[in-house]
Amino acid sequence: MKVLIRKLQQEWPAWVAIAFIALLPFNRSGLALAVFVIAFPFLWRSPVHGERTRQLFAWMLPLFLCFWVPMVLSSFDSYDPGKSWSQSLVNLRFLLAAVAMGVLLHPRSLRDRVLMGAALILLFWAVDGFIQLIFGYDLFGIPIHGDRLNALFFKKYQFYGPVMAMLSPLLLEYARRRWNGWAWACAFALVLGAVMIAGMRSGWVAIAMVIGVYAVLMSRRENRGLRRVTMAVPALLMLVVALSYAASPIFQQRVATTLELTRGTEAALNVASSNRVPIFTNAWSMYQDHPVNGVGVRAFPAAYLEYAAPDDPHVAALGGKRGARHAHNVVLELMADMGTIGLLAGIAGALLGWRRWRRMRPDQKQDAFPFVLALALVLFPVNTHFALYGTYISTLIWFLVGLWGSVIEPGASTRQASDS
Repeated sequence: MKVLIRKLQQEWPAWVAIAFIALLPFNRSGLALAVFVIAFPFLWRSPVHGERTRQLFAWMLPLFLCFWVPMVLSSFDSYDPGKSWSQSLVNLRFLLAAVAMGVLLHPRSLRDRVLMGAALILLFWAVDGFIQLIFGYDLFGIPIHGDRLNALFFKKYQFYGPVMAMLSPLLLEYARRRWNGWAWACAFALVLGAVMIAGMRSGWVAIAMVIGVYAVLMSRRENRGLRRVTMAVPALLMLVVALSYAASPIFQQRVATTLELTRGTEAALNVASSNRVPIFTNAWSMYQDHPVNGVGVRAFPAAYLEYAAPDDPHVAALGGKRGARHAHNVVLELMADMGTIGLLAGIAGALLGWRRWRRMRPDQKQDAFPFVLALALVLFPVNTHFALYGTYISTLIWFLVGLWGSVIEPGASTRQASDS
């Protein structure tokens, strides 16, 4: 019993991080993040962790300011001041949580445990999705949500495929490092198939990026043991896509809708984008009218009513009281909600993140790779997106930043840069 208690005392940060991932389908992952927020002041004053906490705080603060300052500046003349100011204030917790994660998950063994837990959870989600496709209900009796496969994501059904695609690097890296080549290829195929049958095209774009990244990685010398297996991945890919198309009416319908793009008309584009053309055009109009600091962070629904046409489908769907909830693209969201300030801050944050990545040692890059790739998938601009500043995606972003921070040695990086 004492051994178990001692083990729990040492490993609880990893289990909290695993709980974060496990709670994503239920929209309750913020509870796990709150544990890290509570831990922050204790770490700051700790004689053991205090120095690393302050170093990591200084490392993350510029990144966080790129995220947070535009929120504050957009709140002064927001279309929905209460929403904008409250969102700006509560989002301060993300910096504290990310720093605490970077401190508490610094031991390599804890990060490995997080990767293992994430890998098993993602595999379970994938299997659960196939079971739901075949029987109409998942392992817990949750039915398919209308025209979307959702598995455990019954509260946020549209997140199932995209979230699994975005977090797939955690599974694939753990499998590459710990499992044999065929197990890695099978895990890849299983997740790929689940993302495809989920029917969310943003998930398809994300998993396509993952395929491209790993195609490049497999050409490197250190992955030569997987090259033979990699030759089977294109065959597995075609087999998974073919079986997914044959088995999933959802997949068939989404492919047919996407192919409307080939007609080249605005009406076809609107059908292919699931009626998002009015959202995109109204977001652009908001930016043109409010080019400095936008309409206000998370005030997009309130502003949308002013810009929407009388027959706008999104206003009609919400009873005429609110408009579309967000711009459905990260770049348009920054521009519409926070204007040029938001756009420039987003670019600055991306450049700063790239600079931080370039300054890391090769061994640190390898360790941080799954977290940074997952973060890039969440923020990749050439895709449709969930609300960047919504609680769900913001929480996921700073969870991944915290895992990235757990790898780095801020003092060592600074000394290495000065020595060079």
